[in-house]
Amino acid sequence: MTDGSGVTTASPGVLLSKRRDNSARQQQILDVLLETGSATIETLSERFGVSRMTIHRDAHALAAQGLIDKLHGSIVLKNRVVTQKTVNFRKSRAPDLKESIIHRAISMITPEQILVLDDSTTVAAMLPLLPALAPLTIITNAVGVIQALAPYPNLKIICLGGDYNQPRNAFFGLVCEQAAKSLRANTMFLSTSIIHNETAFQNDQDVVKVKQALMQISDQTVLLVDSTKFRKGGLHRLASLNEFDLVLTDSQIKPSLRKSLIQDGINIEVCG
Repeated sequence: MTDGSGVTTASPGVLLSKRRDNSARQQQILDVLLETGSATIETLSERFGVSRMTIHRDAHALAAQGLIDKLHGSIVLKNRVVTQKTVNFRKSRAPDLKESIIHRAISMITPEQILVLDDSTTVAAMLPLLPALAPLTIITNAVGVIQALAPYPNLKIICLGGDYNQPRNAFFGLVCEQAAKSLRANTMFLSTSIIHNETAFQNDQDVVKVKQALMQISDQTVLLVDSTKFRKGGLHRLASLNEFDLVLTDSQIKPSLRKSLIQDGINIEVCG
């Protein structure tokens, strides 16, 4: 459209859509930094399929909020603790979408089972509901899981130690992976950062290794992913969706995407 002087201007709808795209991309950039600590402008440009100048603008916006520092050719989190807020940043994302997924996951649990719970904030939402299903045995690498369930005597907790990762408040590394391989579980509940082209991705290779080790010791794996996780991106491959026994998502997933996943043999269930 044009203004009175004949200059072409964007419609309000286009501008709103552009702002939403920018905000979503900046959120995803923070996701990357929360797991890796830093990233180059070139790497982010390639990952999100935009120009370096676009990433520079995103970085400027994030720096203005006090979340990152801009260095020569790269960006870093200014303060992990402030940005992460002890993983409350991730917990605040899509809480309504996760609710129906959590209740469906809880319905799959029966007393006496041995469960694996990862360090994701989606799985963390299950924790208040677990004591009512005791006795249970919980295997986890997440400090938050231990802290939340330790007060309940009928919940046996097996903690996988290793290298402590402060932003994720969990243990990773070779010690953690080896400890996992000595155990066996009935069901693992886990989440992931991104699902792109029917593949689950994480932005941290250490997280991938531990999740894969825990998947291997579980008779059943259940992936909990709200519809916002289905987007382009991802760095380290965790698994194809057909490697999970069940994928739980919410009703906001695009019908065409759901249909495509079912046609490809993926056991996906829409909750709510």
